Order: sequence, then structure tokens, then C-alpha cells
Amino acid sequence: MKQLLTTTFFLLLCFLDTHAQDLSGKVFDKNNEGIFFANVVLYNAVDSSIVKAVSTDEGGAYSFKNIEDGNYYIEASMLSFTNERISNIQIPGYAGRTNFILREDASLLETVTIKARKPLLEQKADRLVVNVAENLTSINGNLLDVMKKVPGMLVINDRLSMAGQSNVTILINGKSTRYMDVQSLLQEMPGDNIEKVEVIHQPGAEFEASGSGPIINIILKKNVFLGTNGTARAGIEKNHIWKYNGGVSLSHHQGKLNIQTGLGYNQNAYREIFTLKRSVGSDIYDQRTVEPADPRSYRANLTLDYDLSDRQRIGVGNRFVRSDAEFTTTSTTNIDFLTADDYTLVTDNVQKRDWTFYSINPYYGFDIDTAGQKLNLDVNIARFKINSANELMNSNTSEDVVFLGQRYEQPGDTKIFAAKLDYTKPLSDALVLKTGLKYSLADLDNNLSAFDEDGNSGAWVINTLQSNHYQFTEDISAAYGKLDWKFGEWNGTAGLRYEKSVSEGYSVTLDSTLDRTIEKLFPSLSASRKLVGPLAANIAYSYRIDRPRYSTLNPFVYYYDPFTYEKGNPNLRPELTHSTKFSISADGQPFFNLEYKRSKDVTVQVTEQDDDTGEANRVSINMDSRQIFDGSLFFPMDIVPGVAGGYAGVIVNYLKFDSQYLGLEFNPSKWSTTVVVQAEFNLPWEINASAGGWYNSGVREGIIDSEWLYGTNIGFSKKFWDNNAKFSIGAEDLLNRFWDGRVDFANMDLDIHTEWYAPQINAQFSYKFGNRHIKNKKRLGGGANEEVRRANQN
Repeated sequence: MKQLLTTTFFLLLCFLDTHAQDLSGKVFDKNNEGIFFANVVLYNAVDSSIVKAVSTDEGGAYSFKNIEDGNYYIEASMLSFTNERISNIQIPGYAGRTNFILREDASLLETVTIKARKPLLEQKADRLVVNVAENLTSINGNLLDVMKKVPGMLVINDRLSMAGQSNVTILINGKSTRYMDVQSLLQEMPGDNIEKVEVIHQPGAEFEASGSGPIINIILKKNVFLGTNGTARAGIEKNHIWKYNGGVSLSHHQGKLNIQTGLGYNQNAYREIFTLKRSVGSDIYDQRTVEPADPRSYRANLTLDYDLSDRQRIGVGNRFVRSDAEFTTTSTTNIDFLTADDYTLVTDNVQKRDWTFYSINPYYGFDIDTAGQKLNLDVNIARFKINSANELMNSNTSEDVVFLGQRYEQPGDTKIFAAKLDYTKPLSDALVLKTGLKYSLADLDNNLSAFDEDGNSGAWVINTLQSNHYQFTEDISAAYGKLDWKFGEWNGTAGLRYEKSVSEGYSVTLDSTLDRTIEKLFPSLSASRKLVGPLAANIAYSYRIDRPRYSTLNPFVYYYDPFTYEKGNPNLRPELTHSTKFSISADGQPFFNLEYKRSKDVTVQVTEQDDDTGEANRVSINMDSRQIFDGSLFFPMDIVPGVAGGYAGVIVNYLKFDSQYLGLEFNPSKWSTTVVVQAEFNLPWEINASAGGWYNSGVREGIIDSEWLYGTNIGFSKKFWDNNAKFSIGAEDLLNRFWDGRVDFANMDLDIHTEWYAPQINAQFSYKFGNRHIKNKKRLGGGANEEVRRANQN
């Protein structure tokens, strides 16, 4: 009996199989290239109900298995293409056409393009996103020029500050730049390869706890298309001299392999005029420094990744940047002595600097299941090498003034290894666990050799008091856990991060060692709720640490001219900050923010003066505490008739110090206001335009109190050749006011003035070529997305 039942069941299966049929085919575009992730839906011809729905693979192929007897039709659809249908499919026995050729829908494509236009600002749950890729006024600049597009960010003297905080943390693709020469990177790294900038005020537990100011995460461009494609660009800019840049990016995505590479060249240029007028006792020192520079930078990148399976991907990224510069800074110092004859000292600081940065980034991603459980491993091996040399020479002096030259050679080598492992596990529909480990090791070697000119022979003689060979190592171990939760109308996060850092600074010259171990827990919390209409509210808290930079711990002394120099401070302590922020967003764009920060052992860059020698120096120190309160209000500009997009905002900031400095009470406070407007317009002949400006009432940075300043910009762009070519022209600082600051504390009475070249006019031409079909492992928008979702639930 059992054998009979088994035989009968087997025969029944065979009978059913003979009455089922498979259908397979491909979806092509007009160029006979397969379309990836097109939606293909099988309908019952009787009632138009969905029977099956699939998406095409990388080659455009689809397949339906075991179709029962009946009459059907198939529709294929893809965003920006017209839908196509094959009717009268009779099962079994159908042997007709199964391939589709989709035609581009010009009207739909135009509509989609308008809808897909990114706003300049996007407010995410934990960050503000500034979409700078299409900006028309900083297309040919460096990273500093891009930073000017971040609301509230001030770029003065090639330094960044936001809300009175100059300790901004810079990340590139989420990776730290803490051990690098950030100043050189900002000045000399080209900005045309940047997709967007993320401003993170309240980082979660998955981020390093380092830094007390905002985190600026610079996201570089990457390939989002199938097949072989690329972009070529060339640009010029008029500063005090002409600047040039050009580059090409190529990518190929086919099947399981994705290759992306790029090359770029940038002939940058900048000029700064720095004026310092100060009282030294009863004497007046009036110093003026002109620094023109034209660094040249070269970049190359290569990324390979391979899909081991539908859920596993492995890859490696490589990035190389090199910059070199030769320039002469001229300083003129007029000294008005009360009890002696006045004189003028003119010196030339002849500088040569080149640096190289390269990194290797292997990674592995595993989507463990379709519920959202995943594992990611990321390794970064990087090296930053810099060679810097300068000669400070007498150019023209009064006859009775003798100044002997000084020479500095400062090679540096930084090696970085970092590895992190992140794991995500959805515990339920309302609870997701995120946890991870990270380890980083930094090894830095800096050898400053100082020489003095011999007055008799003119030879260079080593100055052992200023020379210093300094080595620094730091390893940081970290672990974190974070819960993302939802409860009714509320959602939020709760995280805790543990970090232990062990650092050692060793002066080979002085044979002295400074060890430091820091071990702390860093909590972070956030909660969000949908309010009425498009409004949503969020409140967040974080506790962070700002470890001193290597460059500030190094006990070097570096002269800019005979009377001003910079020195390191090996006794700096880490800064600790509690921060809370409340924000309201509207339609995903920033609307209203309130933030409060309280820090202790604040790292501040200050100026000190020796009245006996007349020298002034810049050094970083710790101040006891600082409080910062700021609020901002933003609104989109497209509510204004005739304006297509953009934003406007007001940022109000209050800062107060409470400390002892130079044996005196130091407790200044200051209110500051920033107004920013950036508007986009659609002009006739399909020309896009952008115009904007900003105003700042002046800020307090440590002991420096700055005055008000402003800047303006304008830009135009036009696409042609089937939207593959684009020409842009823009101008920065058409109208502006330069920076003025003042120091009035202890024995210091200083007036500071900084100018840069303005206006800056730039133009760029770019051309996109190759296959423009978007690739994405996640689902793309299509005409049958909802049908696919419903069919897959059956």
C-alpha cells in the first residue's frame, strides 16, 4: 500500500510538471543593452491580477518558473522608460516573443530629473547633509572652498571654525585625518571630486568619540552606473594668477565585478596678506606678510569590488594624492622705537613643500539574511609623508640692522592602520541592535632640523636648541553597542562606546618620553517624533573627547619671520565635552535647532608675547571651561516666487570662557549672528543659476575678538548634447569684507588683518559618456514597485 501511494504521488507530480511552463527573456534598451532592475510582471488576462513579479539581473534577464495553464500577458517597466507589453500568452505551449525593448520616455525623464534634484541642505536624523556636487560657485577650488558652502562655517586664515569652535573634526569617507597635516590637505586637495559634506553635531556610538566641535565628513564621488561609463572635466579659475584643473573618471560594472578608477590634476593658487600691528611696551611693531602660493596636486584612485554571492561582497579601494609647492613669503616689519631710531626689516621666507598620501582599504560585506542582519569588516592602511624646507633670509634692511638667515628642514612620516567590525541584528520590528569593534595604530616620525647662518662664512650651522626629532605612537581600542528603537510615534537610539588610548611621545633629541593612557565610556542618546504635517522633532545627547593633535604635542619651534613663530605644547590635556541638541526639520530639511555644549580643559590656540625680545608666538593651551549655546532657523527658498530652490537661515551663537590665563582671570563672552542665503533659479534656455551670500557679526576665538565680515557668490550652468555635457561659470566673493581681529589681554595689544584674493572667477566643462543605466543592489524606483511588493507577499 505504501509503495502504491508513493508511486501515485510521483506520477501526480510528473503530470503537474508536464502542464506547467517556464518563461524567460530579456529587457533591452534601444542600444540593445540589458536594463538592470527593470520590473517584469506576469498578469492573468482574465482579471488583470498579478500572478508573479520579478526584477531583471545585471544583464537584463528575467525568468518565471512553473506557470500554470491559462491566458496571460507580461509587462516590463523601468523608471524613465515607456512600459511595454506582450499579450496573448497561452500556457501551455507558448513559444512566442519574450524579449522587450524599452524606449526612453522624454517627458517622464524630464519629470524624474526635476523630482530627483537634490536640495542644497538635507536634515537627516543625526546629521546635516550639504550637497555640494552641483554647486556652481566652488567647482574649481580646494577643500577649503568647499567648506565655505557649509552653513555657519567660517574659513579665515585657512582655518575652519563653526560657532566659535576651531576644533572641527575632518573625516574623509568616514575615515580620520587626525594624524595628517590637515592644513595642507585643506589647502591643496582638489574639491571637484566631492559629492557631499555631512555635518554631524551629535555623533552616535558607532563614531569615534574624538573631537568636541562638529564632525565634517567629506564624501567623495563614486560610480552609480552599469556597464562602462565615465566623466571628463576641465576647469580654469582666475585668482591672482590663473589656476587649472582637469580629470577623468572611468568605471565598469558588469556581472559581479565593479571597477572604478580616476585621475586628476589641479594647479591651485592662493594669496594671503597678513597684517599684525602690536604694542611691545612703548614700541610699535607693524608687520605685513604676503604669501602667494601655487601648489600642484595629482590624484589617482582605483576601486575593485566583487560579489561573492547575492549577499556577500569583497573589495579593495586605493587612493593616491600628491602635492608639491614652491613659494616665497615676504614679511616687512616697521619698528617704531620710543627711545631708539626706527628701522625696517624685510625678510623672504623661501618655502618648498611636498606631501604624498596613499591608502589601501580592503573591505567585506555580508548581508546575513533578508531581515537586515549584516556584518561589515573595514580595514584601512594609510601613509602620509611630507617634506618641508624653508629659508628665512634678509631681503632688505636698514644699514644698521644685521639679520642672519635661518633654515628649517622638517620631513615627516605618518603610518596608520585601522580596522573595524560592525554587526547589525534586528531584534524585532521595533528594535535593532548595532555593535562593533575598532582598533587603530598610528606611528608618526617628525624630524625638525634648524640651522643658523654663520655671519662670517655664510655656512649653515645646526641650532641644537630649536632642532627636535620627535616620535609619537598611539593605539586606540574601542567597542560600542547601540540600540535603534521605535515605539508608537517615537523612534530613537541609545548607545555606549568604550575607548582606551595609549600614546607615547618620545623626543630623540632631548631623550625624554611622555606617556599617556586615557580610558573612558562615552554615552549617546537620541529621540525623534513626527509632529504635525511635514514637521519632525529630534533631541540628542553625546559625550566626547578631543585628544590633542600630534602636531600640537610636538615641542617644536618654527619661525615665520624674525619676530613671530609657532611652537608645540607637549603638556596639552584632552578636552571633554557634554553636548545636547534639539532640532525640528520640515520635509527633511533643517528648520529649527538649539544646542548647548559645556567643555573642560578646552584646547585653544592663543598668542603670547615677550616684551624683552619683541617676539610673538602662537601656541595651543588648555583653558578651564567653555560654554556654547547656539540656535538656528532655516527655511527653503523655493517658497519665494521665482526661486527654484536653495535655503536661507539665521544662526545665533553665545560663547563664554571661564579660566585662568597668564595669571589673570579670563572670562570673556560674546554673542554672534550669522545670516546665510543661497538661492537657485531656472532661467530661460534651460540655464540654471545660483546666487547667495553670508554675513557674520564677529566671533570670539580664544583671546581673539573678530569683527563683522561677509561674502557673496553667483554661478550659472547649462547642459547640452543630450544633457551629457555641462558648462558652468561662477564667482566667489564678488562683494566681501576681509577679516579683522583684536587681542587686548595681559601685555598684548594686537590688531590683526587678513586679506585674500577676491573676487575669484571660475569656469568648468564636463562631459559624461558611456552607459547611463543606474545600478544598485537596493531596489530602484520603477513603474511597478508597488505591484512587485504586493506580488512577493503572496
